[in-house]
Amino acid sequence: MHELRTDIVYDEVDGVPLRFDHYRPRGVPEPAPAIVFVHGGAWVSGDPSQAAGNALHAARRGIATVALSYRLAPHHPFPAPLHDVRRGLRWIRAHASEIGIDPKRLVLMGLSAGAHLVVLAHLSAGLASLEPEFPPELRDVTETVRGIVAHYGPYDLTRSRSPWIDALLGPAAGDAETARRASPLHHSARARVPLLLVHGTGDEVVSWRESARMHEALQADGKASELVLLDGAPHAFQIDWHGEANRRANAATDAFLTRILGR
Repeated sequence: MHELRTDIVYDEVDGVPLRFDHYRPRGVPEPAPAIVFVHGGAWVSGDPSQAAGNALHAARRGIATVALSYRLAPHHPFPAPLHDVRRGLRWIRAHASEIGIDPKRLVLMGLSAGAHLVVLAHLSAGLASLEPEFPPELRDVTETVRGIVAHYGPYDLTRSRSPWIDALLGPAAGDAETARRASPLHHSARARVPLLLVHGTGDEVVSWRESARMHEALQADGKASELVLLDGAPHAFQIDWHGEANRRANAATDAFLTRILGR
């Protein structure tokens, strides 16, 4: 069904290896469409193995997954995690032929903190205040994707403070302008591709209203956005993989990917 390669180190920043897991579907002519997956963990923990359930589901449908790591707060505060996601996306596009994926059929997908990072990675491209210092070989590589799938992410860091947001922002915790720059909702007008936002109304970690407000902001700016609210579903509802909430989320994601990637 699929071939899995784990902990592939593709670069190093500040002494931290940047790595990815690669789920490649078998029996699919290369180059395959691919999901670039970013894990959650409140920006302070987690790793690419979180992609497993979604990646295996995608592989059954002929879609590869490249799950990225990133530097973690508080030792590496914002914008380090964001810069790593964008660096990883450029690396994947630059090396697409080597890993058998189609750079013209990529989708970003993130869970929780990873949802925040993938949405902001797309919206911050070309924004001078959030532009990374890319290595020479990646400076002219585009970050184009077909769409974004974001599950139960926080999108407005200006509304409240938490230990996790403070850890992400580091020395700038409490600074209103930094929180605004780090908030996808405040950059919604920069969206260039469709977004699918999925959230459970029983989420006690990140309120479902974060996704609702992000969706409303995108629509107000005339951007393509779809919101799927899962009645009563908690944060990280994928833990119950065969549960009704995850079945609905997978069905919505499958339909979204079919529309933007083709069959």
